[in-house]
Amino acid sequence: MKGHRLPVTHRNSALVAQLAGARANPGPAALATVTGLLNGMTMVAAAAVVGWSTDHLVIPALAHEPVPARVWWTSALLIMGISVLRWGTILVRGIATGRVQYRAQAETRRAVVHRYLERDPDWFRRHSPGQLLAHAVSDVDALWSPMQFAYFALGQVFMLLLALTELFVRDLVLGLVGLVLVVLVLALNVLYQRLLAPRAREAQAARGTVGGVAHESIEGDPVVRSLGLGAVEDARFTVAVERLRTAELRMAAVSSVFDPLLELLPTAAVLAVLAVGAPRVDSGHGSLTVGELVGVVFLLITIAIPLNVISRFLSMLPMSGAGRARVHAVLDGPDPARTGDRRLTGPHRLRVEVRGAAVLRDGQRLLDGVDLVLEPGTVTVVVGTVGAGKTTLLDLAGGQEPPSRGVVRFDGVDVRDLAPGTVPAHVALVSQTSFLFAESIRDNLSLAGHPRTGHPYTDAQLWHALRVAAADDVVRDLPDGLDTVVGERGATLSGGQRQRICLARAILREPRLLVLDDAMSALDPRVEGAVLDGLVAQTAAGGPTVLLATSRPRAVGIADQVVLLHGGRIAAAGTPAQLLAVEAYRRIVTAYDHTEEVVDGVR
Repeated sequence: MKGHRLPVTHRNSALVAQLAGARANPGPAALATVTGLLNGMTMVAAAAVVGWSTDHLVIPALAHEPVPARVWWTSALLIMGISVLRWGTILVRGIATGRVQYRAQAETRRAVVHRYLERDPDWFRRHSPGQLLAHAVSDVDALWSPMQFAYFALGQVFMLLLALTELFVRDLVLGLVGLVLVVLVLALNVLYQRLLAPRAREAQAARGTVGGVAHESIEGDPVVRSLGLGAVEDARFTVAVERLRTAELRMAAVSSVFDPLLELLPTAAVLAVLAVGAPRVDSGHGSLTVGELVGVVFLLITIAIPLNVISRFLSMLPMSGAGRARVHAVLDGPDPARTGDRRLTGPHRLRVEVRGAAVLRDGQRLLDGVDLVLEPGTVTVVVGTVGAGKTTLLDLAGGQEPPSRGVVRFDGVDVRDLAPGTVPAHVALVSQTSFLFAESIRDNLSLAGHPRTGHPYTDAQLWHALRVAAADDVVRDLPDGLDTVVGERGATLSGGQRQRICLARAILREPRLLVLDDAMSALDPRVEGAVLDGLVAQTAAGGPTVLLATSRPRAVGIADQVVLLHGGRIAAAGTPAQLLAVEAYRRIVTAYDHTEEVVDGVR
């Protein structure tokens, strides 16, 4: 994935993933590392200062002995200085860590979405939108979530090493107590991770399932309501939620056992130190002072913080690994169809050749042995029964997906040799399912400007495209005209209005090939006639080559060439008059006539 590679090199280690994220952001990572180490040093220094103050200030003061002012000032300045330094390192480390974590998240999300944009339509048919959203949101979050504790944990590991060294310097027995504590905590964490990892993978997969079901339920709300399937959909969602709840409870069951143990061990270590160290306090029988013992206890209590942070960091790695596996399922999947570096030139209408083309999908042959030529500036209409392969042929001839066998050429150039972005710059596709963004009409039409020149559109160009699509009256009647916000997926407009706006958007792009996949299905005959007249006028004035799938007689009537599809093959081709001799074609295009006769008879 050139230009958008996830900053991870090792595919089996969530820990290495965090390190790779640091390498991708060296400046903030270095700052977070330094401040994390300094923070660890301040915690050990604080224990030493507490011990020194106990011996030189607290005990003499309690014994009513005179304490020099410099001792008071020294203790105060040391404690305040270390506290300020510690506060500063926490602040800077937090900011630097955030920069590493959120930059890594942003880069990964961009990589995932970029990978989505490289995929062909067939790939999206095999993956639900909810699952794709889960990969780009919750899985990426899970992947980088340990980063928030990574530099804290690094500093705390350094602090543990300093603390153990300090303990051994003060007393061998106390050092051994501290070492046993650290070894026990690390051993518990290793066991914790092994038990948690499979449960974390299961929970992350369940989250993706819940997201997919929820998205589908929301998208299908009109169908659910109209068919009274609320209870059925609720039951389906309940199953997914229960699976997630079970997975989360399995993780919680592990945490409920290990978390108390990890919290208890430092306290047990403090009791052990007191039991061992108290008799050794300098009273003629040992070498420890009261201050040193207090410092050791303070140090062990302080160790509880790094051990907790390290435990939390390690406990997040299984979930990170699960998210990482799901993200890599997208990023490391099969590469999309090959592309080249050829580009199309010239403003003239596109010539399209389909030679010996076949399309196979999931072992099923959707098209086979297709030969078709679209001459520049002509109108070709594809007709056929449901399942004949009309949409597949339009996607193929429109360059939306490559053939499994054979070749598709634009102006003599194999579409697989075209540079990325070339096809959408020269081809406009309008499908039966019209889609509008939750923006204004103007924004939905203009998008990023002209696809080949990048120039923004003028209002005159917008209104011209709307007139061709017979949508200018619709927009004028809206409250704010071109600036009317149409809502999610154009919800404030009717189906026919959405189709006309989408058609205007395609015309505005001045395509050299215009592909209409039953794109006027929601229009009444009067509006359809106006749109077709506009298309004919556009074509006569040097407009695009047109390829459309429809069975409506009025649309078929404007065709220079009609193609009859049956079972994924071209059964017949010719002018509309020539194909009237074909019974299968005649049944399809006259079906509307029969319907109109029945309606008139009722009247």
